[in-house]
Amino acid sequence: MDNGTTAMANDQTIQRMDPARARPDALLRQPTTSRSVGKTAFETRLEQALGSDPQTQRRVREELKTIVMAAQAGFTDPWQLTDLIFQARHPELIGADLSQSPELLDEWNEISAQLVQPTLNDLAALQSPRSASETAAEGAGAPRLDASPRATGKDKMAAASALDPIIEQAVALCPGLPPQFLKSLLVQESGLRPDVVNQYGYAGIAQIGRREARELGLAVGAPGTESDERLNPSLAIPAAARLLQVKAQRLTEMAFARYGTPQGAEYWKFVMGAYNGGEGTITVAMGHAYRDGMARARAEGLSGPEAVAFAREWATKWEHLALGGEDAPLALAAARYFPKLASQKFVEIRNYPEQIVARVARRRTAAG
Repeated sequence: MDNGTTAMANDQTIQRMDPARARPDALLRQPTTSRSVGKTAFETRLEQALGSDPQTQRRVREELKTIVMAAQAGFTDPWQLTDLIFQARHPELIGADLSQSPELLDEWNEISAQLVQPTLNDLAALQSPRSASETAAEGAGAPRLDASPRATGKDKMAAASALDPIIEQAVALCPGLPPQFLKSLLVQESGLRPDVVNQYGYAGIAQIGRREARELGLAVGAPGTESDERLNPSLAIPAAARLLQVKAQRLTEMAFARYGTPQGAEYWKFVMGAYNGGEGTITVAMGHAYRDGMARARAEGLSGPEAVAFAREWATKWEHLALGGEDAPLALAAARYFPKLASQKFVEIRNYPEQIVARVARRRTAAG
């Protein structure tokens, strides 16, 4: 989800490995199609992970070897491997709640995104090397662990149509949600592929996180395996609808009651924006937009109830949250909640609901 716009980068299944198949230094001998020219994949990983500091590189080299050895022993759960490395760095934090420390949470996510997932993908490539054309066709981006083969255009159309009854029933869990919006959201999140897992652990057709999955009643088990109910569309799609309803309720309490309630498709843009970036982010952005609206109202000579009405109307238009460049309401909110990814998240959250709604509009035009 936070991942809702991540790109596909690997189609290999991460499976229990035969220790004889890959040694820790096997990553140093990958074919040139899977690494930068003139550098081993291992060296490239070191540079990408933590720069060129020799002491840091020595530590990361040992961490990468630890990941490979753990994978050889059959431990391929990205969350467990990330915990393994993080807890080796911070043994005093074993069992601690990282949600209260943005810095530690960022470090955990960096270990997952820059060390664990890329290494697992490299190991998968060693098991079943892919051609350069396949890799180039998919492009760069967040690695995904994908168990399904490439589908043809007809296969994709058939699979998409097979989801329609599930979607039609699921929207009843989020009153007022158009089925087309839910389907477009699923396209945005996963391309309607049920078995993708991104580098942050969001999984399935709806890209639901582990914590949210448990709150919604889904069993997670080992991410990416059959025990992970997020990979079952018949369960994940209704869960996505329930999650949208949760986001809508929280926005109503936190933001709409204070700054105004969006109408029509605008309402769902805000809710879907919360699906991607969190209701806290959208609430803060609406607060900034409301204050912008109030300033504009006063500049127009409005005061009292008229100024308040103008500000509430202003704050309930999604496009107004993106006005102002780096000082845009949504940009300021992204900087608060995603300090290290502020610019990227601003663009991602801004575009997310617009793309979903635009996709629905295009299909209506084509159909009609």
